[in-house]
Amino acid sequence: MDHHCPWINICCGHLNHAKFTYFLFFAPIGCMHATFILIASTYRALYRPYYMYYGTGHEPLVELGLYGFLICMFALGLAIGVIIAVGMLLCIQVRSMIRNETGIESWIKDKAFYRARGPEEPEEFIYPYNVGRWKNLRQVITWSGIPVSDGVNWEVRDGCDQYTLTVEQIKQKEDKKDRSIAYAIREAYSGSILPVTKGCKVCCCVPFSDEPRIPTEIGDKVLVTRWKRHWLYGEKVTTSDKLKGKNRIRGWFPRRCAVEVICDNGMFPHDTKKDVQ
Repeated sequence: MDHHCPWINICCGHLNHAKFTYFLFFAPIGCMHATFILIASTYRALYRPYYMYYGTGHEPLVELGLYGFLICMFALGLAIGVIIAVGMLLCIQVRSMIRNETGIESWIKDKAFYRARGPEEPEEFIYPYNVGRWKNLRQVITWSGIPVSDGVNWEVRDGCDQYTLTVEQIKQKEDKKDRSIAYAIREAYSGSILPVTKGCKVCCCVPFSDEPRIPTEIGDKVLVTRWKRHWLYGEKVTTSDKLKGKNRIRGWFPRRCAVEVICDNGMFPHDTKKDVQ
């Protein structure tokens, strides 16, 4: 899956990537056609007296009242907006097809180039699915609209396999966990999206994300991996077997509710990180 599109209310991925790209192509084309018609019609309506007195009598005349003119201007604005917005999305999708990568794969690839690599790893990360621009495009754009691959096994570059990107993603997650910082909760938080009891700045600077908020109690420990000015994102430390693995508790909580935990030797406590593994 590449992403979920709220405008057509469907997830865009392997099987419908080509059809989604066709939609992004023809929507601006249709709006361009409507734009030319609206501009020409509005021009004729505004200069209708001129064509009536000085025209040849063969020009089409358009008559618009106040409401008709306002509706045409509104429709023209919508058409131009769709051309710009959907046209930009089309460029993004074409770039993704040429590179043969989704948005998530793009993030993994960008981070792979800056990740410190171990002695047993190759010096440079090779993105496995980029087999050339023309081949990449032909895997998606076909006469039948059905992609070439089956969605499980993909054509990869020499020196790579089906799990090259997965292994890289796992190593990035391990590095992210090693960089996490332990925080201790000193103030309870209910998990509310707008915690009015935590101050105006916390309510006005909420994270613009659909990621969950996690309720916290005094004494809880959280491994924080992302920071904002008034919010923190992390994973609750727990010793319960029921909450490990797939049921890990992760999300945002107000920064004022926690304090960073530092050991006496100045190092961050790594023993708490073992509890969430």
